[in-house]
This record gives sequence, C-alpha cells and structure tokens, in this order.
Amino acid sequence: MRPARMQSAPARAGALPPAAARARTASGDRENVGVAINICLPPALRPGGRIAVVAPSGPLVADRLAEGVAVLEGHGFEVVVPTARAPHRLFAGTDAERLADLLAAFDDPAVDLIWCARGGWGAQHLLPSLDPVWLRARPRLCVGFSDATALLTFLVDQAGVAAVHGPMVAHDVAREDAAGRLGEVLALLQGGPRWTLEVPETLVAGEVVAPVRGGCLSVLAALAGTPWQPSFRDSIAFFEDVAERPQRKIDRMLTQLIQAGALDGVRAFVFGAMHECGPADELRETILARVESLGVPVGFGAPCGHGPVNRAVPLGLPARLILPASGGGTLGGDAPVVAI
Repeated sequence: MRPARMQSAPARAGALPPAAARARTASGDRENVGVAINICLPPALRPGGRIAVVAPSGPLVADRLAEGVAVLEGHGFEVVVPTARAPHRLFAGTDAERLADLLAAFDDPAVDLIWCARGGWGAQHLLPSLDPVWLRARPRLCVGFSDATALLTFLVDQAGVAAVHGPMVAHDVAREDAAGRLGEVLALLQGGPRWTLEVPETLVAGEVVAPVRGGCLSVLAALAGTPWQPSFRDSIAFFEDVAERPQRKIDRMLTQLIQAGALDGVRAFVFGAMHECGPADELRETILARVESLGVPVGFGAPCGHGPVNRAVPLGLPARLILPASGGGTLGGDAPVVAI
C-alpha cells in the first residue's frame, strides 16, 4: 500500500479534535507507579489507526522511510508521510516547511499517533514556534529519540503531554521489528499496562519511584540556558547518546546540566548503553565523577537509544527504578501510558 501524504497547513484555533476527548489527565499518589500529576495521557493507538510520520530534523532517505512504513502497514496501521521535498541544508526542508508538517499532524483529528522519521539536527529550531497550550489541546503520543528529544522534552515539560522515547520509522523500526521487539513498543502505544526495561549495571544502588524525563544527552545539554531548558527535579533522569568521548564531551554535557540547575532535585539516573562512547570503564568513571555527589541511585547500560537495541521508555510518567548493589536492575511502570 502506498502511504498517504499529509496536507501541510498552519495550525488553526477552534474546537478540540475527537482525539482530545479520548485523552485524560492522570493524577494520584506518587507511589502508584504509572500515575503522574498534571501529565496528559494521549489517546491510544487504535487497531488500524492512523500514524503520521513527521521529519522535524534531518532529511528523509526514501528507501529507509519506505521500509519503516511497510513494517507499520504490515501491522495493520494506516501511515501518512510528510510532503516529498528536496532537503534544505542538513534538514528535511526549511524550518517553516518542517513546522507546517508537524502542526498539520497534530491538528489532524484522524491521526492517532505521531512518529518521528529520524534524528540528525533541527528539531530545536522549531521550539520557539510551538504553543504548549495548543499542543495540549490536541494531545497525541509522539515517538522518537536522538534529535527528537527536543520535541519530546517540549511536549512533556511545556505542554504536559506524555511521550515515548523509542525507535524511529526511517531509522530503526524495521530492525526492531525483524528482531521481534517492535511488538513490545506497539503494545505500549495501544495501552499495554506494563513495561519493563533492564538496567544491567548498578553504579549507585537504590530504589526510586518518580517520573522519567530525558533522552539524548547532547540534545538536552543544548537546551540548557534556553527557555526550554529541561528540569529533572523530582524525576528519574534518563540519558543516552552515541559516539561522545567520556572525559571531554560526556563530562562537559553533564557539567553543563549541573551548572545550569537542570539537575537540581533529581531523584536518580539511568544511562543507556551509550553506544561507541569510549571505553566502558572510562565512561563509568566519568559519570560517577560528575553525579555521584548528588547522592542518588545511578544505573547504567539500559538497552535503549542509539545502538543495536532500542527499547521504548515512556517519558513524563512515573516508573519504579530498582538498582540492587549486585546489579541486574529494572526500570518499569505498571499502568498504561495512553488513555484507554
């Protein structure tokens, strides 16, 4: 099936689309894992529902996009893709074009889910043009990672809408499907009540229940000092990245977030596999040198983000982090991340 293309259009004011009526705001006790305060749960992805692919960052590669779209269509979903256009510099179109595609996806009442195509750079360009009130009135679960971290962070921190850090359509959806892991992601998006992520290494032991926030460390560090600087207060900070050397770049980025106040009041840290980020011992030493003094649990090696495995991590909603001193920890939630 040939995927439909989205009709780009500027955002319009007006009545809430039907999907907004299916959304709900979670509230309740902090110890009830999967329940957050003031975070809107977007509608679930319905069987056969419509997925809008967006490209707020790097240019699309046609064959990789087609491969990912075919996978999602094979699972029974309708998929719409951005308007075909030539790249603009390092981006999938001008800022105005990428913004129009993104807003059109959020404004389409037939769209169940927004799924980013790929990373690269450029999503942060769009943040000044996003209205958090407008987005919260059109709640959609957005999935992505890497440069999409800027968009996911805006949705969680500014609009108060839950998001999912996970594989992207023109990047690793096909790989995750071939490995038998995409079904876990789809179950989560459709209202599956439980999710669990292995955190194999414990750098500082402990147990915490708190909302998870984060994503690609370099993108989060780039947001420091801007109006969209992330806050990890009372949250589990989840960080991952790729090909960043420990003693210069990882140290520098963690230092930047600490000195900017973004990590004030953080409850715990979970680091991904940090693919190609230098020798593991040097990486662990660097992480502890920067964050051990904060006195909170620290886990390492979660199979998500850049690397050969990219498991999904819900953002904005509480999870329970268990880090035994002997290792073999877990991060997980026991309630749906969508309204069902």
